[in-house]
Parts: sequence; C-alpha cells; structure tokens
Amino acid sequence: MRNVRVQLMVMMLLLCGAAGIMMGFAGVTESHRDGANVPHPLEASATSGRQAIEGFGGSEAAEKSESDLALLAALGLEHMESSALLTVKIQGELISSLTEDQAKTAAQQLAHTIGLSGVTTSQLQGNEVFQAEGKLSEVSVHLNWAIAKGGHSYVRVMLVGEAARNTREMTNLKEHIQEQMEEAGIANNWNASIQGYASTSTDVQATMAEVEESAGQKLSLRMVEKYEDVKTLSRSYEAPSLGTFVQSGNTPIHMQMAVHEDSVKKSSRITIGFPVITIEY
Repeated sequence: MRNVRVQLMVMMLLLCGAAGIMMGFAGVTESHRDGANVPHPLEASATSGRQAIEGFGGSEAAEKSESDLALLAALGLEHMESSALLTVKIQGELISSLTEDQAKTAAQQLAHTIGLSGVTTSQLQGNEVFQAEGKLSEVSVHLNWAIAKGGHSYVRVMLVGEAARNTREMTNLKEHIQEQMEEAGIANNWNASIQGYASTSTDVQATMAEVEESAGQKLSLRMVEKYEDVKTLSRSYEAPSLGTFVQSGNTPIHMQMAVHEDSVKKSSRITIGFPVITIEY
C-alpha cells in the first residue's frame, strides 16, 4: 500500500511538470515510482574500487558526481542502442523572498549565464513561471523558474542529449549550471536517467537480469524495492558507493532500474536512474 501511495504522489509530480518544482523540495524533489523523498549527498569518493569514505570537499564532490554520471551513461550504453538519451535535472530552492519582477530578472540573469535567452512567462496553478530553452552544442536545455506565494523561488534546469555523444558536454554543463545556481543563492542537487531500447531481443525479465548482472559487477547492490505488472519491471537498489540517495522510509535508495515492453516497437525499453528515475518509463 505504501508503494501505491507513493506512486500516486510521484505521478502527480510528473504530470504537473514545472509545478513539481513548486511542491516544497530542498534540493531535488522529484521521486521515483516505488517510493522516495529528497535526494541527499552521500559521503563517498570516486576512488578506485568506489569505496565509501567519511567525507569529501567541493572538488572531490564534483569529481564524484562526474564519475557517477559517466558510470550511468556507460552502464546504459552497454545494454541500449546508441540512440539512448541521457537526462540530467538540476533543481533547487531560493529561500529569499522575491517580487515577481525581481524573480523574472533573476531568471533572466541565470538564463543568460547558462547561455539561454528569450525568457517567457506563464501561469501554472496560480503561480508565475519563467521559462527559457535552447540548445547548447547538441544538448537541449530547459529552465523553469517558479515563484510561489510568499516569494520563494523553485528552479529546475533540465539537460537532454544522446549519451553516446554528449555525456562529457552534459557533465560540463551540469557543473557550470550548479555553480551559477549556487552563486545566485540557489541550493541545488541533481539526478539523472538514461533511457533507450535494448540492443538485444529478450523479454522484460531476461533484459532486467542482464542489466542487473552488469550493474552488480560495477557496484555493490542490494535490491530494496520492486514493482511489476504485465509489461513493466522496476527495481530499486541500495548502492552505497554512489554519490546521492533518496530516503524511502528507513532505507536509502541510490539507483533504480526499469524495463518496459514496448508493444509497438516489439522491444524492451530500459531506463536507469541515479538515484531514481524521474522520467516516464
């Protein structure tokens, strides 16, 4: 029953789109379909063997997030067609109260530093949302800056690109955007997902087994939650060497994998998320 309740909550977040960033998160707030809340940084390093350590500084944290993103892309591409898409979401909250004009100016400044222009304004659930989008190199970039009642701002920047071609560029963009958000006073966190069709023709169960075995060779995994229906299989794992996690009850979750049978394409679609999947699978 708890999984069902959490699934309904997450579906609401995903359907709300930009409104999801206005629902009171600290850092990343989109959670996964099998139960989770707010991702937290995990005290871990990117050293050989991916052993956990007691703490890390800013530069080590950047290296850790970079290595995790590269690991995610590599794990996905090992089992997916080369057209697999990588999605990175950087989200945060500005506690300082701003007027709508001030928030629009701040959104324009952030968009400019990222490399976007042409901020537009829309209303969503009675809140003002400032948006900008464009392509930087081959990466699609989408900025949403939502101002809620009381003047607090919730900001999300989403990057989408081909994992096989754009992982390095997306890593650099992620680090740059996080720095710009921090300079603007926006505490932030990130999550990422890779999605693509299986490169081999196997059923959902067999595909999941292959991906899980491969992941288990790179990470120490413990499955903690699962969801299954006729065409979809989803599993969530504790993998302490990864850099971020979400708390599901008393259990941290660092990675989620899902396989869905696409009846139109007659192929399995694989999605892997660090720490969880925040796109439709």
